[in-house]
Amino acid sequence: MSDPMPKALERLAAAGVRLAELHGDAPDVHADLTDEAFVATVGRAVEALPLAVHSVHCAFSNPSEENWDISQPEVAGRAAALRRRRKVVEASAALRARHVIVHPGVRDRSGACLARSRESLAELAEAAEAVGVRIAVENLPPDHLGGSLAEMERVLDGFDPAVVGFCLDTGHAMLGQDSPGDYLRAFSERVLGIHWHGNDCSSDTHLFPQAADACWDDFFAALDEIGYDLPITIEAVPPTGTPLDEALRSAGAALQEARVPGRA
Repeated sequence: MSDPMPKALERLAAAGVRLAELHGDAPDVHADLTDEAFVATVGRAVEALPLAVHSVHCAFSNPSEENWDISQPEVAGRAAALRRRRKVVEASAALRARHVIVHPGVRDRSGACLARSRESLAELAEAAEAVGVRIAVENLPPDHLGGSLAEMERVLDGFDPAVVGFCLDTGHAMLGQDSPGDYLRAFSERVLGIHWHGNDCSSDTHLFPQAADACWDDFFAALDEIGYDLPITIEAVPPTGTPLDEALRSAGAALQEARVPGRA
């Protein structure tokens, strides 16, 4: 959806969406959630709609990955990235979002980058706690920091789950050795949100999820095992030619049918 954010929210509300995730790296139209005036405009748009902001996804690549990389070795650059992310945390509080999704790093999986990421997350957690917002750290594709379950365990180890949680990205998990279900079971006490989308296990194509596909059986089973009862964000556009409202109804119905409490 390439509309400016206020217009996109209107379209989602018209299609029956009642909770939305705002994305600072929205395709085609950059949404600058560090801009207080823009955030105020979005806030007014939300107030006029039967829709609430559930979560905010911090930008990570616009205008560059370095602009947002909290694991980078360059001191001034990392400090600037943290300042931008703190602004997004503040914006999330102003928009009454439940949590802010953060990428732990970029395409450097060294121990030094992991340590710097953890230091930065500690600073962000302090800022988030001060304004009543939680941080949800997202698992990334295998070539990124946070690209495996073991690495995400090291990223999150020791943080208070009441402040620093986890956001499962199903598509990213599908590209690695650990399944979406593996992540859910490992981080059952930390899961704050889920980005639900699919791919062919070779590239991060963000395909609209087809809940009837057998590849999701273990994912649904894990949701039930951990008692997950929070919203699930579809992080994909509908198939070409499928109206938004129709695609959302189909996904919602399929998700409800697949979620059978207590299933083995």
